[in-house]
Amino acid sequence: MKAFITFLFAGLFSLPAFAATSLEDQLHDMDAGNSPPEAVSRENFYAVQARYLPLAWKSEVTVGGAINLTGDSFLSTKQLEVGYRLHFSDKWSLGAEYDSVSNSFTSAGNNLLTENGAVPDVPYAKSRTEVTAEYHVFYGKFRWSTETVSYFDQYVAVGPGIVQMNNGTTGAGVADAGFVFWIGRFGSMRIGVKDYVYNELYRSGPQLTNNLHVHLDAGVVF
Repeated sequence: MKAFITFLFAGLFSLPAFAATSLEDQLHDMDAGNSPPEAVSRENFYAVQARYLPLAWKSEVTVGGAINLTGDSFLSTKQLEVGYRLHFSDKWSLGAEYDSVSNSFTSAGNNLLTENGAVPDVPYAKSRTEVTAEYHVFYGKFRWSTETVSYFDQYVAVGPGIVQMNNGTTGAGVADAGFVFWIGRFGSMRIGVKDYVYNELYRSGPQLTNNLHVHLDAGVVF
């Protein structure tokens, strides 16, 4: 009888431990069930989204301005730009642009003129005309806020140009790189760096120069 009572108490005290072990096993099984299968965890998943503004056979008219970053130290050069671009696809387009250039003496140029009565021997551009082929390297978007998204293309463009100088006309090579931001379905904003390579004619002879410009242009797409 005493042995039976001892066995009964031992069984009762072992029940909570058995129940706890069983619950831990169940929780462990549930946790394992939430893990992805080994084969799925190695898969690559992609989100595909159509372009917000399709560009094929769209026209883009732009107006903007630029500042010469590498001009002569005696001159400050700015230009007003008007351009047209025809997009053949989302990647390729052909554009034409006309630039009206304004020049003024810097403080160094004014000092030379007032103190020495000498005018610097500095050729300067009066206008530029160019034709460029443009390629969009990649398309992306970023968020301004939780409700505002901007779409953009990073682009590169190259082509020939003509520069009307104060002492003649010369041919040029043009290279442009930057970003174009699409504003809704009908607007654009371009910011980039453009380089004009051509011969400037000094009294001592022609000299090959690079004129690096930073430009900002607003446009309409239709």
